[in-house]
Amino acid sequence: MKKILLLGALCLFSSAPVLAMSCDNPINAYDRTYCAASEMIQLDQNLNEQYSKTMKSLTKDQSSLVKKAQIKWIRERDNDCSTGGSIGVDCVNNKMKSRIATLSQIERECKASGCSNALLSKD
Repeated sequence: MKKILLLGALCLFSSAPVLAMSCDNPINAYDRTYCAASEMIQLDQNLNEQYSKTMKSLTKDQSSLVKKAQIKWIRERDNDCSTGGSIGVDCVNNKMKSRIATLSQIERECKASGCSNALLSKD
């Protein structure tokens, strides 16, 4: 009996990698949603980190413009990517990737050659 249980446990554990879901190749809608939600969590963290880095590189007046643009961007993201209590995770992810790139551009250009109000106000 113990041999059968041991054999069963070995079979179960050896098949675990086969049963594990991979975000590199999601199988169904549940997997795609799970992976997109996981990406959204990581992107949100990246966005917050980039926003902080960008704000630290700006003057008080410049920070004020970026903060206003950020608030406007959040409202637009929420309006564009949600419907009746549900969010489009892929939509949110695409908007966050774009915003991270914009904030990174602001930080880079303001350090290198100065900031334009048009860039700082970009949402």
